[in-house]
Amino acid sequence: MKHLIISLVVIWAFFQISSLIWSSKGQSPSPTFTQLLEPPQYRLTNPYENGYYYLLGCAADVSLDPAKVGHEMWLETTVAAGTSEFNYDKPGRSELRIQLPMEQVVPSWNSENPVREFRNMKPQLQTLTGRDHTLLARYEHWLAMPFEDMGFGHQDTPRFVEIFAAHRYYIANGFSRKTVLGMQRLKKDMQTWRSLLRDATTIATKVIAQIVITDNLRLLSALLSQPAVDKTVLAMTPDIAPPLTTAESSLRWPFQHQFTLAVHGDHTGELTTEGQTESLNAHEQWLASTARLPEQAFRQIAHPHGHSFLGITLQTRETWEMYATYYDAMIHATEAGQNRLPKLHELAGATGQGIVENLVSPNPFEPDWDPFHYQLRETDARLRLASLQVVLRRPSAQTTVPNRLAQVGSSYYDPFSGLPMLWSPTQQKIYSVGKDRYDDGGDASFDISVPAIVRSGPKESQAAAPTRPSVRH
Repeated sequence: MKHLIISLVVIWAFFQISSLIWSSKGQSPSPTFTQLLEPPQYRLTNPYENGYYYLLGCAADVSLDPAKVGHEMWLETTVAAGTSEFNYDKPGRSELRIQLPMEQVVPSWNSENPVREFRNMKPQLQTLTGRDHTLLARYEHWLAMPFEDMGFGHQDTPRFVEIFAAHRYYIANGFSRKTVLGMQRLKKDMQTWRSLLRDATTIATKVIAQIVITDNLRLLSALLSQPAVDKTVLAMTPDIAPPLTTAESSLRWPFQHQFTLAVHGDHTGELTTEGQTESLNAHEQWLASTARLPEQAFRQIAHPHGHSFLGITLQTRETWEMYATYYDAMIHATEAGQNRLPKLHELAGATGQGIVENLVSPNPFEPDWDPFHYQLRETDARLRLASLQVVLRRPSAQTTVPNRLAQVGSSYYDPFSGLPMLWSPTQQKIYSVGKDRYDDGGDASFDISVPAIVRSGPKESQAAAPTRPSVRH
């Protein structure tokens, strides 16, 4: 009797799976599903003119063309089955590799008075030799190149360490010569990386763009917090640091990229094995650490390999339609400027898994995109704070700093609360409440703060009104 029951259960499961697979095959994909799988429209036809490939090969030997090396690495991951990471170990591809901690690359970058320190380093910065000289020259060349993110639909993550170091050499070298040149380079650098932020089709490119933008903003805020600020710095900052645009804040393409990886990976079986998934990719780890994201941030958005039964994949069209609805809702949430992203379980009523899939995996994988969403908000907050540093240095008829922060306009309000930025009279800082949406008095561990020097009109007091009550939702 026992064996009969087991046999009946197996037969029932087989027919359920068979009907699930066949019914899935007969379904036409929804417009949302189809649209999410559509790749970007590329314009560049010559790979050697694309800054993406040049960036991939940035650390190549001085005798090699970085764009050619980068394109070769990209082709290897495209044509070789099972290859998911760029191979930097071949001879000549990593000759200019930087292994120092970023704190040791232009260490004066985070000093209290970076321009003064850059001037003190003038002989070293203007006579860079060897690897550093080559990286700086390549970076200047790269800034003039068009860029199209070719990582869409690929699992690999580029190595960004050298391009980040070169960006610091480029800016510091400019300021060591004269402030005007430094600001001109800072402006060009910001324009380039904000273009990458806007057009990024992968989350890796989106993150590195924010890392460099934030690095520039820390430097700019340090310049604006000096007792005496060069007029060029004050004049150019509003053009350098406007708030993020809708396109820059959108995660549309990174969402589509991750959805494409999940769908194609499930059907082709090319996702990493369970053992490999547990080990972090070194380049992702560097990105997460430098961007101050959770260590597992990139793993927490990567769909695991689908379940199977007797070699039959159990994740069907129904499952992917559920995820398509989920990603589409998240796209609309980021482009509408919503603070909170929708959750998969909240949308499960609209479209869900099949019977067998629910039995095998009652709790479907839910990607955690919150760290990346909050990072964009933090980048936007830092841009707004830099512009507000300039505003507060101008004479004003307003008697209190909070009034000035309120009257500057909603475009410069705190992106986390939708209210004016806060002012700490004791610390002489303006700040955003940050992702916890709680007023911690400008504490840099929780809030996003910058020093602010306030200039009032000839007869106005600099006294500040109390900060508003704490905000938490």
